[in-house]
Amino acid sequence: MVASTTDSCFLSLLRHPLCLLPVFCMFFLIVEVLVTTLACIFLLYALLELRSVRKSRKPSLLHFQTMNVPSDGSTPPAYSDWPRVSVLLPVCNEKHVVAKLLQAVASLHYPDEHLEILVLDDSTDETCQIIDETLEHLPNRNIRHLRRPERTGYKAGNLSFGLCQAKGDFIAIFDADCLPPADFLVQAMPCFADSEVGFLQTGIRSVNSDTSFLTRFQALEAGHKEDVTTGLSEDGFMASLTGSSCIWRRTCIEAIGGISAATITEDVDMGYKAQLTNWKYVWLGNVTSQAEFPETMAAFRVQRQRWARGLIQNALRHVREVFARPMPLLKRLYALSLMFSALLLAAFYLILLLCLPVALLVPSFSPFFHGACTLFLGAACVWGWNNTSTLHKDTPSPAASAASTTADNEDNISANKSERSSLSSLRALLHRLAWSAGYVLMHFPISLYYFTAALQVFCHRDSGFHRTPKGSGRKKVSQPRINKILLYLEVFSFCYALVSCLASLSTGLYWVTFYSGLCVAGFALSLFFSFSDSRKELLPGRIVITGASGALGSALAKLYAGPGKTLILQGRNREALSQTAQVCRARGALVEEHILDLSSSKAVHAWMTALCTKAVPDLVLANAGRNTDIGVHGEGEPLAEAQALVQVNLLSVMTLFDAVLPFFRQQKAGQFAIISSLAGYYGLAMTPTYCATKAALKSYGTSLRAWLLEENIHVNVIFPGYVASPMCTAMPGPKPFLMQPEKAARIIRKGLERDQARISFPFPLNLGVWGLGLLPVCCAMPIARLLGYGRR
Repeated sequence: MVASTTDSCFLSLLRHPLCLLPVFCMFFLIVEVLVTTLACIFLLYALLELRSVRKSRKPSLLHFQTMNVPSDGSTPPAYSDWPRVSVLLPVCNEKHVVAKLLQAVASLHYPDEHLEILVLDDSTDETCQIIDETLEHLPNRNIRHLRRPERTGYKAGNLSFGLCQAKGDFIAIFDADCLPPADFLVQAMPCFADSEVGFLQTGIRSVNSDTSFLTRFQALEAGHKEDVTTGLSEDGFMASLTGSSCIWRRTCIEAIGGISAATITEDVDMGYKAQLTNWKYVWLGNVTSQAEFPETMAAFRVQRQRWARGLIQNALRHVREVFARPMPLLKRLYALSLMFSALLLAAFYLILLLCLPVALLVPSFSPFFHGACTLFLGAACVWGWNNTSTLHKDTPSPAASAASTTADNEDNISANKSERSSLSSLRALLHRLAWSAGYVLMHFPISLYYFTAALQVFCHRDSGFHRTPKGSGRKKVSQPRINKILLYLEVFSFCYALVSCLASLSTGLYWVTFYSGLCVAGFALSLFFSFSDSRKELLPGRIVITGASGALGSALAKLYAGPGKTLILQGRNREALSQTAQVCRARGALVEEHILDLSSSKAVHAWMTALCTKAVPDLVLANAGRNTDIGVHGEGEPLAEAQALVQVNLLSVMTLFDAVLPFFRQQKAGQFAIISSLAGYYGLAMTPTYCATKAALKSYGTSLRAWLLEENIHVNVIFPGYVASPMCTAMPGPKPFLMQPEKAARIIRKGLERDQARISFPFPLNLGVWGLGLLPVCCAMPIARLLGYGRR
């Protein structure tokens, strides 16, 4: 009887659709209120961030950054009574970076009797063995390698275990990929002269921020966060600090109840507790440790989803204390905006989910809704522009550039420089506008990660702690199940946003069209990165580069440098090689320098065999090369120079491969890259021997690849065009499409990661030279002379 009554009511609603009008009106009223509320909150959040950034730009912000502390490890004049410091290093399967971390921490300037270093090892792989081997070769400092009996509580549990073992009054914490400078403690410890300072956070500089759009995006985020934190610290407002490259007063940790594993972001939990119990903090932005951003979309999305869960957990955990404790209104607003920024970002995805129902059910919205959308768009513009303020931080301002030209007295020179300055400023403006748009778009997929994190927190679902791979951001590693779920949700969101965009466009809801269109672009961007990552097959960790003292070799070494990377660099110019190695070490790589003349096949074979006996490289990049020509008057190439060129360009490559092949076969994997040249496709009149060697390398590399690919040994041949270098400058003839070595290195690395058999660039020159090689000689030679490649 009840069921039949229900069915009859439902049928009556279908016959009289006007009965559903109140339900529709209520739904859209809720949508309007929600959008308006979110727009107002977002505008307030953007304005608060803008205030903090402007505060950080003031010259009066001296803070603790002006302390006169020596950097050579000597005791500061006003701080001679050093306290005892315990350095905690929580590691878990960090085989790629742990050796470099131990070396950096062992080099800290601090009295040995007041310093202890605890390696808290939760590893289940060979990291434990690497730690023991590294400690044998480090200075005799108080370093202990500890393993807890039960692995519970993830990183927080590991730190709690270390805290029980530590004897210091101050606790310094570094993640496995965080490399502190040698004067870290000397610079930081004087800040604790104030007994009310509970903890200190220093800056973190990424060593791979220029690798891709994804890492540059993260660098912009990090730079903006540092600016905001600087402004907040100046006012004494609550800030969210990271759990690495920081120092805690032990009494502060005890006062807040220790290190809790109740959330998966124990650092945020500790920071909130300390600040809400009136402990002061110090932000020391001028002291920076080195770290690494995730370079793959998979690692990025898992990291952000974990961070979001922790931020939301901590917001719900501490929000009552914000309202319960007396504090000024502005300080309370900052605290709430900080704590609930994760939920605000998650709400953007909720708006996307509402777009399709709105587009399908209502042909138009009230002016009230359009006003709210305008407010939202204005807030997004302010926020995106504000967050990209660090994009040209190191670029001189137009005013400074104009001031530097006052010494020029000639009007035409001044006019030209002024015009160039204006053009440069316009380019910088357009560049920043493009980055602001890209910055906003990337936050739509991030809003999905935050939305799913909010659902997990509110539904009390725990997906576990998924660590971000450190030092292997370029390596393929097994990803947790949550990564696949988020990837599928990105595909769904892209399709859903596209349908919403088309539906709203057909009904004239242009604001909904605009919003869903932005979502389409944002999810397309993240899916493109995922597709690009899936094409990367070979991601080396130990790399040998010959000719690293040259322009292209140096650029390749610097590009591959990073935490977890080991670079073996060979060159002839000791000074140039040392400078390249210094830059690579600054980026977190382990570097070996080898001065070796490749003209001796016996010495080359012995050198490569010794390297492989120590540890087999993942990639050998045969880059070294020489050049000679027939001379200005066509007198011909000296035989001795031609023989030396053949030895270095061709025979040394064959010798390197002969030495490394048995070791590649032993480990059943390896990659050997050969730098040939586009000149290998067609012989040029001025450089016959050079062209001959490059053509031989082309055939040699192609044959090797066909021979060994089934054994998982990959051979790649690289055909660059003209790359700016002293050797290129000395080459005769025109140099069209001249490319800078940094750009050439990026193209080469991308091709090697994708295991392309031939990597040829730039495309126009590649097409032209390839076409010359196809033509009959009677046709090709006149064309070459016409282009300037005949005898001078």
